[in-house]
Amino acid sequence: MRKKYSISTKLVVLFVLTFFLVCILFIILLKIEENSYEKEGVIRQKVLVKNMLSSYNSNFNINAYFNNNNFSIIKNSNLKDAIKKNAKILFYDNDNQICQYFSLKYQNDLYLDIQCENFQNLYKENINDRVYNLLLVGFFFFSFLVVFMYFSVLKSLEPLKKLRKQVAKAANGKKFEFTEYQEDEIGKIAFEFKKAFTRSQELIESRQLFLRTIMHELKTPIGKGRIIAEMIKEQKQKERLIDIFSRMDSLINEFAKIENLFSKNHNLHFKPTHFSIILEEAKNYLMKDDFNKIVKIYLNQDSLINADMEIFPLILKNLIDNALKYSSDGTCKIYCYKDSFVIKNLGQALSEPIEYYFEAFTREKHQQAKGMGLGLYIVFEVCKLHNFEITYYYEKGKHCFKVFFGDKKNNDL
Repeated sequence: MRKKYSISTKLVVLFVLTFFLVCILFIILLKIEENSYEKEGVIRQKVLVKNMLSSYNSNFNINAYFNNNNFSIIKNSNLKDAIKKNAKILFYDNDNQICQYFSLKYQNDLYLDIQCENFQNLYKENINDRVYNLLLVGFFFFSFLVVFMYFSVLKSLEPLKKLRKQVAKAANGKKFEFTEYQEDEIGKIAFEFKKAFTRSQELIESRQLFLRTIMHELKTPIGKGRIIAEMIKEQKQKERLIDIFSRMDSLINEFAKIENLFSKNHNLHFKPTHFSIILEEAKNYLMKDDFNKIVKIYLNQDSLINADMEIFPLILKNLIDNALKYSSDGTCKIYCYKDSFVIKNLGQALSEPIEYYFEAFTREKHQQAKGMGLGLYIVFEVCKLHNFEITYYYEKGKHCFKVFFGDKKNNDL
């Protein structure tokens, strides 16, 4: 899996690489300019010395000659010794019978050491290397610009970190305010997110109000119907009506639990519970008198499942109900193992990949089974909330849904 880096990390790497490459470029340019400066200096000094030697006589004023050509004599004896000892020799000529001379470089300055029979002096060339100085100024200016841009960009990203924290608060259901944002790209994103979030909240509240109003309004006629059913004298008809109204009341309670879970109003309370107890709760939700005839149970091990007892029995109920609806013989089988349980039913192979059926409002269109196609979607989402893994496979003409609830997957089926 590719490792992902934050924008801040990428910016740091980008600026460091940019600064490093620019430093290398300026060092190369400075080195080229330095070499060029040395070569040009040596050529100038050779020409001066050649002209001096061609005009040299007993009355020739060497100091005046070099002063007129932008050279100044070095009078400090300590500086003279330091230059002669540590300077880099660029060129020298000691074959001439009149004078010997050495072209020297010390601390980026050029010097000319003249040694004649009755005359010895050290001169400094006073020509300023403007290109070298401009390169140095350009380097420092660009360095300052890069550092300034680096901190400026990082400061511009601070509102993005603030926005991320506010979005995280919104995701956790906490109140927040999108304030103190400038009218830049991040500010526009914050404003658009606020509009989208407000709209989403309004839709959620509208949906909750609508569903709760429907459930409340249905509870009233169900309650009245239950009272009227109790007044019927004929026992068989009375039990039938009571069973119908109980079933309707149970469905409404089931809808309420699912609605609370998906609207984040229900906190899961995990409790280790035996599979048989969860199965019994699911059986009560199904309200099928012939449950033991159409559902075959094989408890290889009555495992403990760390689950929410208000929600997870509904998941098992949905899996069983789905298996019965799409079973070709109207039955299904349940197997419980140490770390998993499996629900199997006979039926034709699915026409779409299983991921299609884990989406909301999807089911086999050619089947006669009724429903909105939310069963497997709810099962998949609640398994994720429990950190359980649900898998599907088709084997020997049977649909098999397997839920792993343990630390290790047991494939010994």
